[in-house]
Amino acid sequence: MLDFRYHALTLVAVFLALGIGIVLGSSLGDTVVSQANKDIAASLRTDLTHARADADNARAEVTQRERLIDAVFARVGKGKLKHKAVALVGSGDLGQSLQTKVRDAIGRAGGKVTSVFELRSPPNLSALGSAVGPKFADLQQNDKRLRSLGRLIGEAAVRGGNLAHRLEKTFPDRFSGDLGPVDAIAFYRDPRADRTPGDQAVEQGVIEGIRAAGHPVVGIEKIDTDPSQISFYSNQGLSSVDDVDTAGGQLALVLALAGARGNFGFKKSADGPLPKP
Repeated sequence: MLDFRYHALTLVAVFLALGIGIVLGSSLGDTVVSQANKDIAASLRTDLTHARADADNARAEVTQRERLIDAVFARVGKGKLKHKAVALVGSGDLGQSLQTKVRDAIGRAGGKVTSVFELRSPPNLSALGSAVGPKFADLQQNDKRLRSLGRLIGEAAVRGGNLAHRLEKTFPDRFSGDLGPVDAIAFYRDPRADRTPGDQAVEQGVIEGIRAAGHPVVGIEKIDTDPSQISFYSNQGLSSVDDVDTAGGQLALVLALAGARGNFGFKKSADGPLPKP
């Protein structure tokens, strides 16, 4: 009988101990988890505060850098393009923001964007052909005449003349300005354009046409252009500026249009932010 009572009491003690352990363990576990959550939340708040501070510091540094370069522009870029006429030529949509940045930079250097030539993609080949001349009537994709067509358009962008005015009359929203001879060309290639082989042939001809005069031709893009077109410009033998929407890029553009050669900006493809003195 004593043995039975002993075993019964032992079993009760064991179950009681298990119950107490479960209760204590559950309570302790909740406490530990709760404290861990609090520690993680506090750590994340600290990291966020530090990240915001770093971002504010970075913005302040960029602003200071832009102000410094802006001040340098007034000394280095002033008069570099005095009385120079510049054509802005686009393969694809130029965009108003880009045009404004380019015009501002050239204007501050004493020059002026006198004409804009914009070949939107896909181009209206039939209308383009008719504007250029009878020998280019009824153009189709993969036509062997497309490159020659583009070359004539490129030459018109540099020299002006009757063809430039015919293009303006046919496409007044794409060809505009004084349409006379220019001293330099800023060329933009829209990375979003879906170009067919025919479009590429026209584009290639345009580049050949604007280079034929021997004036400075500078490929341009914004710092966030994606994908970058700098390798394309380099393959075409053009100087380039990859950040025309920054103060440094605008100064580099002016110096390149004045004759400096190279790839300028802050991307991996750049030789440096600015031409060497």
